[in-house]
Amino acid sequence: MPMNEFLVQVQPAYLPEQSAPAAGVYVFSYTITVTNTGEVPAQLIARHWIITNELGHVEEV
Repeated sequence: MPMNEFLVQVQPAYLPEQSAPAAGVYVFSYTITVTNTGEVPAQLIARHWIITNELGHVEEV
């Protein structure tokens, strides 16, 4: 097992109550799980996500 290794899992959920399919609006929420699978302790001190939709639009959060 490597000393520094992380597993990142994403669970999307469609939110129909906030979506408007007739208008082309689809809203999702995401649960992100980060697991330290390495040999040494680690602490998450920041995060940066780059999200790309199906049309290639990129959003950074």
